[in-house]
Amino acid sequence: MSDRLPRLGPSVFFLVTVFFLSLASPTAFAATFTDRIVAQVNREVITLSELEAHIKNLPQAQKDAIVQGGGDLQREVLNYLIEQELVNQDAKRQGIMVQEAEIDEAIKSIMEDNKLNPEQFKASLAKSGTNLAAFRAGLKMEILKNKILGLRLMSKIVITEPEITAYLRGEGPRPEPGLLPGMGSGDTDRVLMIFLASSPAQANKVMAKARQIKAEIEAGLSFSEAAGKYSEGPGRENGGDTGNNLTVGDLQPQLQAVARQLSPGQISEPLNGGQAVLLITTVASAPKPKPPADAKKKGKDQTEFSASERDSARRQLEQIKLRQKFDAWMKDLRSKAIIRVNL
Repeated sequence: MSDRLPRLGPSVFFLVTVFFLSLASPTAFAATFTDRIVAQVNREVITLSELEAHIKNLPQAQKDAIVQGGGDLQREVLNYLIEQELVNQDAKRQGIMVQEAEIDEAIKSIMEDNKLNPEQFKASLAKSGTNLAAFRAGLKMEILKNKILGLRLMSKIVITEPEITAYLRGEGPRPEPGLLPGMGSGDTDRVLMIFLASSPAQANKVMAKARQIKAEIEAGLSFSEAAGKYSEGPGRENGGDTGNNLTVGDLQPQLQAVARQLSPGQISEPLNGGQAVLLITTVASAPKPKPPADAKKKGKDQTEFSASERDSARRQLEQIKLRQKFDAWMKDLRSKAIIRVNL
């Protein structure tokens, strides 16, 4: 049995976007006469203003991906909010709660991970369009979700050694695009990068430029266009694709930690690597791994793959099974709930 929990660490809230600062849905009594109710989940409601706020904070790249894929933006986001409310209600039924001390500890971890003092942290929140109270509310919801997902789903996931070997040989299911909200990218997702040359003396200036580029991307400029316009490193002519089918699993550990927190299409905060500042994003379109040419012929056993390859495969299989279990669990919650959509 795997003892890993989903990679839903609190730093995700700081490294990506305030979209995942999910506020608890207001009750029916909180709805005003001027704010239309677009969905009701049992006795809780989701209002049009809440839906529009989440859409507004969604990165432009993700909006484009939904629309280009033929999806309806409003309905996609509303479905996410409905699922979030179902999770919240299930947690209440089970008596799963989040203490203020847990939120404090999560915020402390975020500041440490990003080397920020309290004043810098608050300034960063303000720049992203939120405040400490709203951030705490969203963080509380995400911690709650993590708890219930860990208890209900990950504890039931078992990955066997033969499954890992079969997966590495190219057999069985592969990770699907559209991972569980907040889970981030899988190791097979492709990575695009924008490089900006830097030095200790230029760090502040280059970081400011990187933040401006990120803002342009979130305002509508595609990542590929931005790479062609601004990148000063490999992949500039290929829209940020550095070649060799670079995936999340190929990155150095520090960059892997960031990339795994990004949902496909999301843009990282500027990453200062000393000699360069990076912006990265992921694309959920990595090709299916090819099995070793002679693996099946010779009937090789699990020793044909390295420990790191097996560990990476285990994580990918966990994501596949977690997605399957999440879908089944959500289907069960929906079947027991009274859900009305008025969109």
